[in-house]
Amino acid sequence: MTINEKLFQEQCRPRFGDANPERMQVAFWEWMIRGGASAVEPNLAARDESSLFSDLGAKDGIGSWPWDARRFFKMESSPCDGPIWTFQRYGATRTELPDGRVVCIGGEHEDFYDPDFHIYNDVVVFGLDKQIEILGYPKEVFPPTDFHTATLLGNKIVIIGSLGYRAERTPGFTPVFALDLDDYSISRLMTSGEAPGWISEHEALTKAEGVIPVRGGRLIEERSGEQRYARNFDDYELDVSSGIWSKITRRNWQHFSIRQKDKQMFVLERDLGPKNLIPSSMINTKPEDETRNQARIVIKGVSVLLVCGVSEIEIIVEGELQNEVAKQVVEQIRVNAEAAIKRPCVAEQL
Repeated sequence: MTINEKLFQEQCRPRFGDANPERMQVAFWEWMIRGGASAVEPNLAARDESSLFSDLGAKDGIGSWPWDARRFFKMESSPCDGPIWTFQRYGATRTELPDGRVVCIGGEHEDFYDPDFHIYNDVVVFGLDKQIEILGYPKEVFPPTDFHTATLLGNKIVIIGSLGYRAERTPGFTPVFALDLDDYSISRLMTSGEAPGWISEHEALTKAEGVIPVRGGRLIEERSGEQRYARNFDDYELDVSSGIWSKITRRNWQHFSIRQKDKQMFVLERDLGPKNLIPSSMINTKPEDETRNQARIVIKGVSVLLVCGVSEIEIIVEGELQNEVAKQVVEQIRVNAEAAIKRPCVAEQL
């Protein structure tokens, strides 16, 4: 497949479909999936079709990166010119069907500050004999969706949750869609009951015929007119046939956040790791749960998870611990964080 500069200029941008679905006959998009510039440019990492199809389960996506295409076609990157279509995505799902097809749904490329940031609402189907189908949808039928789950039920894939664009989120509401595998049409499933809310990065499995358990992940909540992330501590189930959500657990866990007072990010703070934040008096730790960014300590028999993120430090009390004791622990961690970065930090209970 050959893509010249003229075709690149005509087809390089993402766009919504006009039907439910629209078969997107866009040569540049398929070229990007199959390796794009990296397959023909000696100075880029080579990727042939055999590696493409063996990497379908890879977490970080496949295909060519936008900056490879920009460099290949000598196009300067600008925040104003719009994103380049890519299949290198985070928060997409890949579902393998019994007949050998692999169905990939949505996902996003990079973060909001990147010129190629975009959240996709398409479906890409890898068929037999290395066939690729790209299916687009109107935004009103299927909005841009990322960090959702995709659960196979019969001839449908049930899509639950999304992070989405900030302006398009509805805190307290849980989006649920169904992808029909016969014609690839998408429909919104109307639900009721006790739903988790605007959830993403969660897990969804199949418990019984037509029942999908949902657990973990993050919620978008509205606090004083501002959207904030919160951890989802409880388990839920969706009965797809009735559309009724049920809340299975009611965990009274506590969640705290430590941020820089000036709202700067922690991402460049090399000394900000769990080992530098845990008070020396708290020697009862769980080494098997330690990573570069998180650790677990035990306070009065209760597990406490410490997570060092890009913009905040999270402290999650995973059980019944007196609030005053939890606040003392959080305050000690806040003081240690200030000492590590030499800037004021504030703590709040979410």
